[in-house]
Parts: sequence; structure tokens; C-alpha cells
Amino acid sequence: MDTKIRIENVDYYLRDANLNATPVSDCGIYPKELNGYTEYLEHSIRKLPLCKLNIKLPILKSKELKMESLIDYINQKGWVGGVVPDFVTTKDLLKSVASLETHLIHVCRVGGVFFVLKVDKEDPIKSSHNVIFNHFMTKKSGNDVVMNDGSAYKGVFNATILNGEKKMFNILYSGEVDAVKRTPNGNLRHYEMDVTYGGPENDFFWIENSCRLFWKSFFGGSPTLIIGSRTGETAYKKSRFLTYPKHSVYEIKQIIRDEMPSEVSFPDRRPLWTVSDGKKNLHNFLQLVKTNVKRSGDCYVFSRVPGSLKWNFKRDDVAIAEFRDLIRKNIPSI
Repeated sequence: MDTKIRIENVDYYLRDANLNATPVSDCGIYPKELNGYTEYLEHSIRKLPLCKLNIKLPILKSKELKMESLIDYINQKGWVGGVVPDFVTTKDLLKSVASLETHLIHVCRVGGVFFVLKVDKEDPIKSSHNVIFNHFMTKKSGNDVVMNDGSAYKGVFNATILNGEKKMFNILYSGEVDAVKRTPNGNLRHYEMDVTYGGPENDFFWIENSCRLFWKSFFGGSPTLIIGSRTGETAYKKSRFLTYPKHSVYEIKQIIRDEMPSEVSFPDRRPLWTVSDGKKNLHNFLQLVKTNVKRSGDCYVFSRVPGSLKWNFKRDDVAIAEFRDLIRKNIPSI
């Protein structure tokens, strides 16, 4: 199968602490731009300003669990270009299906549209590290504090999945945009950011994180990733004169997304992952949903045993009723 995926960034919005969306197309705010710390990407021998990851963040009063902000965006703006998509979902879901990271998904069909929701629990420590690092790379002054109030800058995207030149699925989705940088012609270039132990110089990064990060940046429309290498339970002596405390970022590296597949390919053995496998994983899952969730109002739970390619599914109107009611209430046109 000659599967192709085309991505188009169509809008941005700010999700506020109450999970409401304020679109940029309605005078909203663009995602945050990278600050001057990017100079350390080129001058790695210089001491990176301290970025402590073990600071205590304010407790979130509200957390987006059911695509509330994207549903609010659709309620305000309608379907992008007047075209009703086949699927509505999130960048996180698409990334997780392509990389076989997710194990639990809720699907609800309303009208002719499939709403697909990733419901796996997130690692709170990993999430906290990323919030702190993203703030570190985008703050405008040293006095800026990490808010962690639930607000986030999101992009709105259209993805078209094709078999050859035949359109198979049209997907409307949103996802957080970690940072942007304006190009000389005024366009916004997206950057994906992440914090990992040891960073790209460590084999663990490529074995455990590279597939997930490739697809995260792909569906985020980000050709470049900025990776923060962090210490663990002990301090790290980078050189004779440079020592970083435990639970801190000691180096930042830039990775070009399209160069990542070659880093996990080997002449004498099977690659760790391939782009074609990821496309196949996503196509097969979407086809499975379309084939089995047949009627408007149907709600299904899809689950997968870790390490298995097979998705199991069962109807469960009770578990997904709140998600279905949220859709119906806010998008009455379908």
C-alpha cells in the first residue's frame, strides 16, 4: 500500500484555563516564540543557564480530557472550509497510534463523523518536565514564572491520508504548538520540544523515544525538534568546569525530523522503526474504526495489549456517554 499523509496547518487558538478556545483568526494570540537560549544550540561548550526540573508546579484546576477546546473551536468556527471531515481527533492520538504508544481509545460516531479520543493516563513527571522546559525556551525574561494554569497554544490541522492519489480519510485535529519562530518571509516555523534523560547522545533516546517524537513533530507540522538533555538523581559533570545539579537540563540539541529515520536504520539488522510502518498502523486503525462503528450515536472502546498490533474493540455507550453528549451539545449541526 502506497500510503501518503498530507498535513495542512489551518489556524491557531489559545486554550484558556476553562478549556475555551480563542482562535487567532478571531484576533487571538499566536503561539510563543523561541527566546535567545537557542544560541546554545550552536555553542554547546558554553554553560547553559540553569533549568531546574524539580520545581513544584501549581495544581491544575482543569485538565482537557475530552477535546473540549477543539469542540469549542468547531462550535465557533464551523468545519474548516465548509468540509465535514471523516475524523476529529488530536495530535496526541495520531502520534500515539502511528508509534503504537497508546493502548486505550474511545470512539464516538456522531452523524457521519468519528470523534476519536486517546484516554491513556499520562506520566505526570514527564508532563511537568516538558511544561518547565517549554517555558524555559520561550520565556521573555528571567522573572517570568511558569503558570501551569491549563492554558496552551494549539494549532488546528487538516490531515489527508491517501492510497496512491486516492483520498482515503480526511482528519481535522488540534495539537499543542510548543514554540514558533518567524521566518524572513513572515511565516511561522513550528518547533517541537521534549526533555529526555541523557538526550540524543544516549542510545536510550533512540530506542525508547525517537519513534514517538518523530510522529509528534510530524503531526505538529514541526520540521525541527529541540531536545533538552536532563540529569537524573545525581549531578552531572559535563567538563572540568561545568557541573549541573540533579534534575536539571544540562544541554539542548536540535534534531531535524526527516533525518531521524536514518538514525534508526542499520545495514545488518532490522530498523528500530520505519515511517512506512507508522503510516500503516494509522491507516489500519482508522479503517478498523470506519468498518465497525457504523451508526450515529455508536460508542466503542478500542484497546490493545502492549506489544501487539491487534486492536480489540467493544461497544460501551455508558463509558463514553459524557463525551458523546459534549459533542452533541456543542456541535448541533451534525
